[in-house]
Amino acid sequence: MEITVLYFSGMSKTILVAGKNSNDGEKFSDGLAFTSRKVVMTEREDNYIDSDEDDLSLKKKTIAERKAEVEAFEEEKKLQSQTGICTFPWNPSSALSARNLVLQTENFFEKMDEAVLYFDEEYFASNAQPFEPEEIARSCDELILGFQYLTSEIINRFERKNNSSEPGSLVFLIKEGPCALDALKSPAVKNGSVPIASPLVAAAAAAFTSFAENICAVYSKEDFLNIYLVRGDSTFDEARKDDTIGKWLGNYLDAAESSNGKQKKNFQWIKIGAKPSGSGFSLFRKK
Repeated sequence: MEITVLYFSGMSKTILVAGKNSNDGEKFSDGLAFTSRKVVMTEREDNYIDSDEDDLSLKKKTIAERKAEVEAFEEEKKLQSQTGICTFPWNPSSALSARNLVLQTENFFEKMDEAVLYFDEEYFASNAQPFEPEEIARSCDELILGFQYLTSEIINRFERKNNSSEPGSLVFLIKEGPCALDALKSPAVKNGSVPIASPLVAAAAAAFTSFAENICAVYSKEDFLNIYLVRGDSTFDEARKDDTIGKWLGNYLDAAESSNGKQKKNFQWIKIGAKPSGSGFSLFRKK
């Protein structure tokens, strides 16, 4: 994968982005990097931890071979981290993989200040497979279970590393698209311009929003964590381009922080493109 090299002076925040893997989320990460952030993106982890075949392959390797692989991986990530955008493997079906993702973010960037869980309904709809048992399992793992595992790890790290004077920020971002029921109610939606979410993707989107809202309810009184719920319809200009969303979100978080936490306890969904109250917000502001 080609990594865009972006150098910024005064980079102060590191943000973890999960939901779109590196190849498909490059524009979103570029938008965030524009706001002077160091960005960690997920990449598909091919070697599943619970795979018997992979376990056997690993056992056949010598200690020297394993050490060489670790050293090569670390060197590659050090070079990536110097660009301001780095990728790490993530297997959504594994709780251990979620923990490793957070730890690697901290190891290579020293800390994790913010995290974005990005559910792009239109993107997931375009990658959906026929309604079969294998697809049911995959959808549950990648579109529901993975976000929940990662949320748990992110919150645990913020609880250990952050406090009321420097809280961590967790963003649940959903870009909504039409589902099969929408197409039935309004046939004009099914014009081929946008993919229609399958029942599995639509159900996962509903699970994502419900999970986000209830995480807010559980952690509403905690000072070590700021939670932001963000949603937008992919048919509207503000939510159409990932790089624009990334720029908006980075600047929104900066403006919300500078407004002395006025946004913190407001757990209403924020519309993509909205301005934080009481701030001199500008989409293309660059520190």
